[in-house]
Amino acid sequence: MVILLQKILLIVTLIIIAGCAQSKNFSYGIQEINKLNSKYGTTMETYPKNIREINLMLNEFKELKKLELENGKEPFNYVIDYKILNLESENLYIESQKYGSAATTKKGFGCKSRPFILESVALRNQSAKKGFEAVDLLREFNRKYPKEADSVGLSEKAAMFLNATFYIIDNDAIKDSNTINRFCSKNRTLEIYQEELRKKTNLSEESIKKLSYEEAVDIWKQLREAD
Repeated sequence: MVILLQKILLIVTLIIIAGCAQSKNFSYGIQEINKLNSKYGTTMETYPKNIREINLMLNEFKELKKLELENGKEPFNYVIDYKILNLESENLYIESQKYGSAATTKKGFGCKSRPFILESVALRNQSAKKGFEAVDLLREFNRKYPKEADSVGLSEKAAMFLNATFYIIDNDAIKDSNTINRFCSKNRTLEIYQEELRKKTNLSEESIKKLSYEEAVDIWKQLREAD
């Protein structure tokens, strides 16, 4: 009788434990995503403000993608991939802003800033490309899993807003590229650098004249950093 009662008690205990154990489904995966967002003080729509934290968060999301779920793995992957693309895009955009106002033509510009502007343009183009990939992924997620997308606030409306944001970034980059190439060609900018090198370095006239645009840019950047 005692053995029978022990068996019954064991069965009841196992049933209770099984009932309390959380199923590793889509909702469970989203809870893990929310924990990461909480850790970095972000949401699905916001991101860390510096490259170091973005890279740390990126690594953690890539690890989280390995999470094994009993069901809901595909919609979970959509959310993870969407977040990763946006983090990568944000990383590139922050990098594009490292030269401040010297990286855009909006508030006036000089030809000396040509390499900074074009570097920023390239990074902003890459940022927008990642962003448009995120938009496409989000729209596909909404088509295939509308309920799951709605549950995490990733609606078609969010896709439209995101698309508009990256359109502005991409369009501004194109405008900057067109403006700097129109008014400050490679040859014209090289002439300006050569003139400055004559004043600020001991390089011979022959050496200065032989410099390519890229070589002149490197020397000019070194002089700028030394000032």
